Amino acid sequence: MKERIVEVYAGAYASGKSETALNRARQYSQLNKPITLVDLDAVEPAYTLRPIAGELKALGINVITQPDNFGLGEAASYVTPAQINCLSNEGDIIIDTGYGAGGLDILDILNNIEQEKQLEIYLVVNTAKFETSTVDNIIEYASFSEGVEKRPWKKFSGLISNTHFGDETTKQDIINGYNKLKKASEKLDIPIRAIGVDEKLASEFGLTYDDIEVWLYRRMMPKAFW
Repeated sequence: MKERIVEVYAGAYASGKSETALNRARQYSQLNKPITLVDLDAVEPAYTLRPIAGELKALGINVITQPDNFGLGEAASYVTPAQINCLSNEGDIIIDTGYGAGGLDILDILNNIEQEKQLEIYLVVNTAKFETSTVDNIIEYASFSEGVEKRPWKKFSGLISNTHFGDETTKQDIINGYNKLKKASEKLDIPIRAIGVDEKLASEFGLTYDDIEVWLYRRMMPKAFW
């Protein structure tokens, strides 16, 4: 029996990690595979998946998210038993983490995560953001995002190229961001897993670019701010 997949998405503020996570869940749901999308953002609970949970569930996605908009910013907020025990759900799991202090250390609260055989942790990079605007910044942010508690399973297995400027994004913006991330990827020795592309630009990209898989995004997060 094939092991289920657990994918974790991390990144700087406004990197598009939530958009990436929910669209990845959409990919799985379109394959009629049982999929659970977990909102583990304890930093900005006022900008979570809760407002669009109904829309996501209508797509066949099981959603676990914050019950309200209480939060303390970088001091974080509470998490629920459903979040802590999210790995008890059957099928594949997509986890959207918050940004900032602690990085991947938030994963330590998840019961039995170290037992997952197919755990993939991805760093979503938007080179339009100051924190990841240069090759050196990307490398520094990748190290910062791994968190304080260094564990064998807690490391990035891939990068997601997601340079964008919202509705003003052009094909060249995406390509420029990818080229910058490619240099960082070589220095970090972490492969680029995919390139995020707004579905409005689908006709300008094929299924791959430079032999890297292209993931088409339906932008839903603008509706998620409370």
